[in-house]
Amino acid sequence: MVFTVLMLLFSGNLLFAQSKDIAENNWEENISVAYNTPFSYTLDNDVNWELKNNGKLIQKGTGNIDNQIFSKPGTYTLYIKENHSHTPNSCDHTHFPSKLNIKVSPMKMVFDLSSVKFSENITGGRSAKGITVTVNADYSSFDNKISKYNGSFKTFGVGSTITGKLKSGETTLKQGTNTLEFVLDGQATKGNNIQLNFVDVNGLVQPYGLTQIIQ
Repeated sequence: MVFTVLMLLFSGNLLFAQSKDIAENNWEENISVAYNTPFSYTLDNDVNWELKNNGKLIQKGTGNIDNQIFSKPGTYTLYIKENHSHTPNSCDHTHFPSKLNIKVSPMKMVFDLSSVKFSENITGGRSAKGITVTVNADYSSFDNKISKYNGSFKTFGVGSTITGKLKSGETTLKQGTNTLEFVLDGQATKGNNIQLNFVDVNGLVQPYGLTQIIQ
């Protein structure tokens, strides 16, 4: 039996998809990450790993992987080997995937969350339709190409149905800083905070948490 889970991680430009064979207690994960973006993965101290690209060993180690940078796009594979003790009263279950398939995108887009601006405050219980949100996004491409972008965002928060779409529709991202304007729809509940989950050119989520409570 195969069980599949799709999970977005809000802590960086990463997208995880997991395929797990429960019967074999063995599984793989597929990960997407932008080039030149730090990649970290938490492992137990006695777990060995090897990172390869097209069968060529790039790096190996034991324990956590911290801030690994993929300077070139492509497909990388992280092989993980756990050391099972096979002794009584010890945990002998597999805790980590045996392999991570890492797809490194040639496009990188980072929202400057300090630049987020609302045309007016969101009012609880009232439609946010017509309110705009502007944000700067730094875009770069490994091969210096422009990219079409038709991103959006959804919000996370109790009672919030607010979404944002690009005001001008599909736009072209150029190397460097791009100013994006989203128009809101939906509404939020008074007395709660909401989080804006911007989606970048790779389909990865970058969250912006509102600090003020919706009035």
